[in-house]
Order: sequence, then C-alpha cells, then structure tokens
Amino acid sequence: MPIAQKPFKIGLLVTALLEDKFNKTGHIRDEARRVTGLYAEKLSQFGVVVNPGFFEYEDQAFQAASHLKKEAVDVIVFIELAYQKGLIPMRALLQFDVPIIIWNTQLISEFGENADFDLIMVNSGMAGLSEVTSALVRTKKPFFVVTGSIDDQSALRELGEYIQAAKAVYRLKNSKIGIIGHPFEGMTDLMQDDYTLLETFGCSCWPVDHDEIIDEYGKVSEKDAADLIVSQKQKGRMIAVEQAMMQRSAKLAVALERIVSLHQLDAVAEFDQVWLSDERVGIIPFFGTSLMVENHVPFTCEADVLRAISMLVLEETAGHATFLEHYILDYQRDLMFNSHDGHGNPALADENYGVQIVPTIYYTGVKGMGASFNYAYKPGDFTLFSIGNIGGGKLRFISSQGKTLAMQPRSIAAPQTMFQWEGGSIKEFARQWLLSAPSHHHTGAYGKLNQMLEKVAAMLGIEHVII
Repeated sequence: MPIAQKPFKIGLLVTALLEDKFNKTGHIRDEARRVTGLYAEKLSQFGVVVNPGFFEYEDQAFQAASHLKKEAVDVIVFIELAYQKGLIPMRALLQFDVPIIIWNTQLISEFGENADFDLIMVNSGMAGLSEVTSALVRTKKPFFVVTGSIDDQSALRELGEYIQAAKAVYRLKNSKIGIIGHPFEGMTDLMQDDYTLLETFGCSCWPVDHDEIIDEYGKVSEKDAADLIVSQKQKGRMIAVEQAMMQRSAKLAVALERIVSLHQLDAVAEFDQVWLSDERVGIIPFFGTSLMVENHVPFTCEADVLRAISMLVLEETAGHATFLEHYILDYQRDLMFNSHDGHGNPALADENYGVQIVPTIYYTGVKGMGASFNYAYKPGDFTLFSIGNIGGGKLRFISSQGKTLAMQPRSIAAPQTMFQWEGGSIKEFARQWLLSAPSHHHTGAYGKLNQMLEKVAAMLGIEHVII
C-alpha cells in the first residue's frame, strides 16, 4: 500500500519566445497554446498529465511550476516549441526534485518547400534546448533527452520507457517494506544499512514482529483456509499435500495476507524459518509467500530486503516478478538452472506442465513440512536482476538478459527454470555475474529489461552493470 495515496502524475512544461521588445511573433500565441494541447494529449497515453498551459515569461514560468508543485507531479516533461531564453524555463525547472525529461520534439518530420516562418515558430525547439541542457548541467541537475517528432514511434517508445522508469522510482519512494524476523544468520550479502536504502531508494523498512502473524493465524477460520484451497483447485492446481497440513499452510497464507493489509506493506522480506519451532504454527510459509508474489506483493526469503526492492522495480517495469537463485551450471547446453526452495511466482508457470502444490522437502517444523510449489517457469525472454552492495553506502543494479527454456519440472518441491544467457557461454556469464558483486539471491521477470533498468538506475543516480 503506497505511503502517499495519490496517482502518478506527469507534469508538462511547454515554452517559446514569441514576443519581447525585439521579437514580434505574438500573433501565433493561440497556435502555440493549441500545439501545447496536442503534446499533452500525446503524453496522456502514459498516464495522468498536468498541463498548466503554454508560457512565455518568467512570471508565467513560476506560476506553471507552482501549479505542478501543487499537483505533486512525479516527473517533468519539458518541451520548447521555438527558441526561448534559458532563464525562463530554468525559473521553473530549478524548483523540482523529480526526473526531468527533455522531449526534443516537433509536429513535422520534414521541412517542406512551402514552409513559412510561422511553421518554424512552433517546430524549432532545437534552437534553444542546448541553452537549457547546459544550464541543467551547470546546476548539476540530472535530466534525460528524447528526440523525435510527435508521431515518431521509436521516440514515443523511448519516452514511454523513461516515464515507466520514473514510475518505478516513484513506487520505490512511496513504498513501505516489512521485515519479519531477521536476515538468515551469517549471510553477508543481506547485511545492509536500512537508512542507506531510504537515502538511495526512498523506501522505508519497518519491523513486523513474527508473533503478530502467529496471533493472526489463530484468528483465521477453518472456512477461510478451506476457501483458499478451493480457489487453488479452481485454478487447476494439483494438490498433493495431506489435508490437515494443507489446511495449516492455507491458514498461514491467509494470516500473511491480513498482516500485509493491516500494516499497509508494499513488500515483505521475511525469515521463512521463523515459525518452524513454534508449536502454534510450526511450518514453512512457502505456500502463502508464493501466493502473495502472485498477487503482486513481493515477498523474499531469508529477510532479503534488497531483493524485495528489486521485485518492486520489476513489478513496476514488467508487471510481475519472481525470486530466484543460481543452482547448477549445465555446461553441455550452456544453461543455468535457477530455483529457490519452494518460493516463487506460480502465475508465471508453464501451463503445459501445470502447477503442483506439494510438501516442501527443505525445512521441517514442529508441525511438519508445510506446503510448497513445484512447477517450471514458462519459456520466453527473461531478465535476471539484482542489487549489489559494493560498500561505502553505495549500491548498484546488476541485470542480464536471456531466455527461460521449456523444461520438464524436476521433482524438487520448488519453482524452477533453465536460463539461457543471450551472450552465449554459461562460463562467461558466471564469470561476469560473480565479478559484479551480486547477492546469492536475485529476481527475474519476463522481457528484455536491461535498458529499462538502466533508465531506472540513472534516475536513482546509481551504477548499473549489465552482464
């Protein structure tokens, strides 16, 4: 649940110098306003657009910025229709601490023989943009540039990617991550300063006492648990878990969902072994944690906060995410076998093999093993993504593109896949991955996401290593 209950908003700033004591093209002011409206309409495909209207002078720039600040916009798209004195737009741009996208655009894609000066005056933003970008550089204010006419589809795709990246940044800055239990003992890659995460990503981390889940578990009715089991059967998932154990796993799943709602959490890093020794629960929570991931609430094992953040980024940029770990290198086929215990995202399973709910084989609690999932992920373009802790309070993105291949799932009570790196040799992939300072965990999502993640990293001001 976002900390601030507000929609993501795109702020539009459009300007040009039409008339001063030297320039006398004020007669096209209405046309400039009309064109501003066209750009606002074009941007609306990417989200809610706040358009304060075309401005020419310093006081108007200030008023436009004030309007956008009042609307709490989350990204600025800046356009010049024709040359403008750099001071005018900088009066507005300097007021913002959100991503700034310079859209170097125009209505026309060619300069026809019949073009006149009025046409130039709403299609020549390139004349003044270098003045603005140099001023932004001088003030050390980050910005991004997209060039192309209003209907240039490649430019619009790039613009859309930048806006999507800004949405991911907004998601992080507006997220609350719950930590249940503690990081798995001795795992150095899970040792980080949570305040550094607030400084870097804007998200806050809050402890959730594992006893709260136990208390909530005791309140879950047998009917609520049974209804959850029925819903899984209705999805065609085969259940091979003894009834009493399945009921216990379902009760824990319902309890986790309620705690997420109670604390309004966007993601959870939980020590999944925390309830094994407790007589009131006594099982591993893989069934419930996987269902939360399926329902777009990232959960990670072993209280891995950085991977919870990674999954939030993927949720915003790809619409889904899962949690993985490198297991086996298949040297004969240049593949990497990925899995992680019984936790993952069953929504991404290969329908050809289906989803099985089975007893876990990894951890035994005082009440038994608990339910887990066994399935193979569907084939398709796939990106692995992690956040590395490189010391000195610095973090970096690490990502790698490839494919997941169709495979018969092994009987290991866990989600699983074969990853084929787009670079070829799995030896070289492993070498580069290990040198990049990753975690032993990573996340993943379908699609070729390296360039999108590059944009997110740039907006956050952190390094991105592409394998």
